[in-house]
Amino acid sequence: MTKTILVVDDDYLSRELLQAHLENVGYHVRLANNGEKALAIAVTEQPDLILMDVNMPGLTGYSTCALLKESPQTAPIPILLMTAMDDDENIREAKRAGADGFVAKPLDVHGMLIQIEALTERS
Repeated sequence: MTKTILVVDDDYLSRELLQAHLENVGYHVRLANNGEKALAIAVTEQPDLILMDVNMPGLTGYSTCALLKESPQTAPIPILLMTAMDDDENIREAKRAGADGFVAKPLDVHGMLIQIEALTERS
């Protein structure tokens, strides 16, 4: 069965590149350009994993992650947060929000795919 990944990023090019990489290795990809849309898609479609940028207007990736993890309906969905700010404080903030992993930008696509595979095997 094909796993579905919800990619959440306010940057169009980032969404498109991630979609291409993920579809190339066999994942089905849904896209959202903000946290509000991500919440709606997560509830209705229950993706196997959410790959989400931290820095977005409106609901940040941290806030969206925390809301998803607070809801019994979406809490089991693994979440990988992405950001160019990969210092210790941002990694701690990702963990406080309930993220299951953290990916630094620019992305190491191979490393990201390894994390995605490990997290989707558990779900």
